[in-house]
Amino acid sequence: MKKILAIDDNEINLELLNQVVKLYYPDFEFLRACNGEDGIELVRQKNPELILLDILMPGLNGFEVCEILKSEEATRNIPVLMISALGQDSVERTKGLNAGADAFISKPFSRTELQAQINVALRIKNVKDLLRDRNKDLESLIKSQTNKYLLSEERFLQISEHAMEFYWEVNSEGIFTYVSPVVEKTLKISHLEIIGKKKYQDIFQISENKYSIIAKNSRINDFEVELTVGNNIIWLSISGFSFFDKEGNYIGKRGVCYTITKRKQAEIALIENVKQIESYQKKLKSLNIEITLVEEKERRRIAENLHDSLGQTLSLAFLKLSSIIDEDCSQNIKNIITETSGLLDIAISESRSLTYDLSPPILYELGLIPAFKWKLEQLEEKNRIKTVLIGEEVQIEIQKEFNIFLYRIVCELLTNIIKHAEATLIELEISTENEMYCIFVRDNGIGFKNNENKKSSAGGFGLMSIIERIDSIKGHFEIGSNQSKGTTARIIIPFNKG
Repeated sequence: MKKILAIDDNEINLELLNQVVKLYYPDFEFLRACNGEDGIELVRQKNPELILLDILMPGLNGFEVCEILKSEEATRNIPVLMISALGQDSVERTKGLNAGADAFISKPFSRTELQAQINVALRIKNVKDLLRDRNKDLESLIKSQTNKYLLSEERFLQISEHAMEFYWEVNSEGIFTYVSPVVEKTLKISHLEIIGKKKYQDIFQISENKYSIIAKNSRINDFEVELTVGNNIIWLSISGFSFFDKEGNYIGKRGVCYTITKRKQAEIALIENVKQIESYQKKLKSLNIEITLVEEKERRRIAENLHDSLGQTLSLAFLKLSSIIDEDCSQNIKNIITETSGLLDIAISESRSLTYDLSPPILYELGLIPAFKWKLEQLEEKNRIKTVLIGEEVQIEIQKEFNIFLYRIVCELLTNIIKHAEATLIELEISTENEMYCIFVRDNGIGFKNNENKKSSAGGFGLMSIIERIDSIKGHFEIGSNQSKGTTARIIIPFNKG
């Protein structure tokens, strides 16, 4: 509860003041003291909102009491209203105000005047209290923000000391007006040797052409430069922006740099590795072509040996057995000769098929189109599947040693259709377009999902193996399929390259 304290040696005056407080300020508790010493003690204990103080008292007078209260930190902000018969004397009034009194009223006083003076004193007290509270809040906020700023600045300085990026500022002539001390870690030169002495393009070793590009742009982002620092090569990334005065005149640029040396070294190493890999790939492709050609030559040699040696031997044996079938011999011997002749005939047929599978003579003697036609006929005969050859009149003229590559690729596609597609129709179409040979292999089978990684029955990598072979003869391969709607493979080869 708020309190009002009256200090007066006259009990009648105290009672009168008590009645005024009860009447006009019922929310306040009235405290009384009969002398200055007791009054000071009550003020210290109760901390009242207002002090009504008499001047003429035994012991400490009102002026002395007021001076003591205004000199102490805890009580100086409590308003003091002096009430005295000496109030008509201007000298006394001045003395009271100089002692620290906030107002002066003469005895005998009017109740309305006393009420007005009390109201003014309490209003001023409330305003001052509110102002002090707000000042305390403001001081606390400023202190908190200052501490945060100092802590942030300390952290920034600690980070800056250990970071490898540095901040800079240049004027309109490109001369440094500021650069972070950490620049010494990167460029091995003190910031004191740069500020006011070095130009932007000199420190960053930028040519006039590049500098003019930077100067024209109001903002630069991640501009990379290569520098020689001592015996080492380093790379910096530069970012910055232009700033202007109030009239819009160009003043200079501010920005940040950080080293990207490790990244650039990794990029260079990666480029070198890619070049080496590409070189190895070219060598592997060349080696693959040579191996395939050697393999085909060996296939052809074996096929020729089968045809010239084993085939002729079997044919001769068949002829000799057939020649004695009419001679006079028992029926049992004739049956054995007939059975043996039949086996020899089968062996001759199988050796011929083996010879064609190893290296079809028709490919070398008549060319690709007749070889394709013969292959389709073989498939149709053995697998009871309908085949169609479109573009039989087209002449495919590529390097002779690559004919076998193209033949093997088409055979691989045809074999995959027979084994996986469940098709009833195969179309092989040869055409030309934009100085390219186009070979289409189509079927009406079950198809497959385009992202499906098919494998050939031979245990290779299916489509991947075909793509590698076509790439080795400078060609291009495409394949499209829909489930239940068949598959179309397209081989594209340049006219004169193979």
